[in-house]
Amino acid sequence: MAGRRVTIVIVGLVLICIATIVAGKRLGEDKTVIAVDSVKIAPGPFTVTVSAQGAIEPARTVEVRAGVTGKVREIYVREGDTVRIGQQLVKFEKQDLEAQLQQAKAQVAAAEAELMQLQSQVAGESGKTFAVRQAETQLQAAKVRLQELLKGPSEAQVAQAEAQVAQADIAVRDGTRQLEAMEALYEEGAVSKAALEDARARVESAKAQYQASKKQYEVLCEQPAKEQVELAEAQVSEAEIALALAKEQEVSKEKSREAVKARLAQTNAGLRLVEAALAKTTVTSHENGVVTAVSVREGAVVTEGMPLAVIATAGGMRVRAKVDETDIARVKVGQRATFSTDAILDEEFFGVVSEIAPQAVYDSITPGFHVLIDIEDPGEDLRAGMSADVEIATYSNENALVVPIQAIVQRDGQEAVFVVDEADSKARAAQVVTGLTDAIGVEILEGIEAGDCVVIGDYDALKQLGDGKQVRLGKVK
Repeated sequence: MAGRRVTIVIVGLVLICIATIVAGKRLGEDKTVIAVDSVKIAPGPFTVTVSAQGAIEPARTVEVRAGVTGKVREIYVREGDTVRIGQQLVKFEKQDLEAQLQQAKAQVAAAEAELMQLQSQVAGESGKTFAVRQAETQLQAAKVRLQELLKGPSEAQVAQAEAQVAQADIAVRDGTRQLEAMEALYEEGAVSKAALEDARARVESAKAQYQASKKQYEVLCEQPAKEQVELAEAQVSEAEIALALAKEQEVSKEKSREAVKARLAQTNAGLRLVEAALAKTTVTSHENGVVTAVSVREGAVVTEGMPLAVIATAGGMRVRAKVDETDIARVKVGQRATFSTDAILDEEFFGVVSEIAPQAVYDSITPGFHVLIDIEDPGEDLRAGMSADVEIATYSNENALVVPIQAIVQRDGQEAVFVVDEADSKARAAQVVTGLTDAIGVEILEGIEAGDCVVIGDYDALKQLGDGKQVRLGKVK
């Protein structure tokens, strides 16, 4: 019995100790204070950037091309040379073009001489040729003779008929002498065939006039008969035919003149082309800048349009960066950018996005888009071809409320942060609306205010926190 009592007492004491320990542990848990790090929220600048790699290049380059086909005689510049507007770059051989120039000038002179000769055959303001005017005169005379025949001759008419015969004879002799002279000149190539034909027509006309005058005189001296009247009428008809032929010749000569005018215009155009080609045998710079490439060598034969050199114009440089396709939607023209280059340590440069390529490039596994950034102040040390590490500011807020990324927790599917009430040192969850994120921080759009003390860690402390938990502030940033 005594041993059983001892055992019961011992068991009771053990149970009392266990209860005491458990109660003490629970009381201690309720009074646990969690040590946390926190940050005092204050408005400040917040910028989100897109990173990209690129290279520096001239803001504008000009490709100098050959204006003629020919052999390069001399090259006056090398890569890296600074050039000014009007400075000679390349010179071509020009002997062949000079020969073409002389030939073109000769063709122009020949066409001008031929045109002048054709125009000289048109006399007076009426624009009619001599042959047409003569044919018109002969027709009028034939008509007059017919009328006079029908009326009968007078003494004055008889005398006049005699004079006309004499004049016609003189005209025939003069015309014959002129025709013989024209034939000799034609054989020598001094006059055109049209001029020769015109002389022949004048002789034939003069002969016809002589025969008509003679016949008229003979008829005039006799009493007009039926045959005489018929002859006079026939002469009128012949004169009408002669006038029609003269007019046809006039039209033919006008067409010849227009053809010569067209040929003259064509030869003048050819002359101007040769002169322009000669002017292009000396290639000069149209820009101030630096020669970045020379594509030909002396003695090479190049065709018109082939590249000769490339000039980077003075007055600006830019960065050509490749932006990943996942970031390109955030990049806009006008956004500011900063970049650095391995060639110039500890110096940052600034620029503005000026152009975004509409199509991706696949110069690596990941497709990207070329973005051009105009450099604001390149200075004297930047050189084309240097690499560039670029940061493009796609979003900026000078008065943003930002918390570190690790301060964001998920509570019931909502984003929240723990805000410490400094009056009682208790943490309370605050649901927030977040904005953009950079590498270390998140912009808070709604849910906290400037001056709030937000718990930012550490990780274990954030896992233990709950509404109303007592905290002890450690690091306050």
